[in-house]
Amino acid sequence: MGLRSSISILLISLILVSCWGYYNRTDDDGFVSGPRVLGFRPVYAAENIAKTILYTATPKAVVNPGNIYAYQNYILQIDAGTGIHVIDNTVPSAANRIGFITVRGCSQVSVKDNKLYTNSYDDLVVIDCANLNNVHEYSRLKGVFTEYRYESPLAQPPASGYYQCPYMIVL
Repeated sequence: MGLRSSISILLISLILVSCWGYYNRTDDDGFVSGPRVLGFRPVYAAENIAKTILYTATPKAVVNPGNIYAYQNYILQIDAGTGIHVIDNTVPSAANRIGFITVRGCSQVSVKDNKLYTNSYDDLVVIDCANLNNVHEYSRLKGVFTEYRYESPLAQPPASGYYQCPYMIVL
């Protein structure tokens, strides 16, 4: 076996071994996980619980960053599907997250006259944000965004691709 053959086999082996770590990494619980896949997963919650608006003064890490909106001395940043980050921008060079408004299913944000407008799945939600330490739901229009309803083509998983099926109960 010549030097070229040995180098070729070595290079091919290195290429194959370099893929090994990607498919055998472990998550936080110690389980082996494969590559990350974007897909659809059902939401398991009663509607009144899934659409509850809640403010916490504890900032959260940004997971799915979305649109931002400047409001007074604050920046509001969407975390797609989970809520809105509240960022104190009084000193722009030292902006920091100060809280999180949980609005499940949200994707957009706008503010006018101290009222924050966003969606919670298919509902239009108006949140009173005159005092960002005491935000609360001001009003809600149910079923405004028909594209997010269950019967809508956008709410259904596509014909192909990843979809996590709901657990079935067998009696």
